[in-house]
Amino acid sequence: MAKKSRFILLGLGRFGGALARGLAEKGHKVVGIDNDEKTVEDLEEYLDEALVADATDPEVLQATNVGDCTALVVAMGDEPLRNIIAAMHAVELGAPRIIARGTDHEHARILRKLGDIQVILPEQDMGRHLADHMNAATDDAKSQPSKKAQ
Repeated sequence: MAKKSRFILLGLGRFGGALARGLAEKGHKVVGIDNDEKTVEDLEEYLDEALVADATDPEVLQATNVGDCTALVVAMGDEPLRNIIAAMHAVELGAPRIIARGTDHEHARILRKLGDIQVILPEQDMGRHLADHMNAATDDAKSQPSKKAQ
């Protein structure tokens, strides 16, 4: 059986929590860090390592063996400065792949300046995805013969 990937998630709110559950359900190893004890406790069953800690602390990140993960996801979206600091430390500690949640285009621009960081803007990305899906469904409906015509 193939070895499953190991992901480190910084921030376990709505976005990070959903990501943790999805990755764990696919059999991946998930390390989750959040400074809110209740948030971490609520997700413990999905986490191989659960840390109640400050993800902006480079010693905390170093303790998770950042260099040995498949990807590190900076999912802290409610505090852009903390998000930027955590991403900066992940770059400095040599995370092989960093994906960071941006809150807006300026925040995304700053994150990209830190190094090789894939930035996602969940609300905008999902809006575009839904628009594409709705467009495809409309195109499919137009290409199907009408039930009235049959």
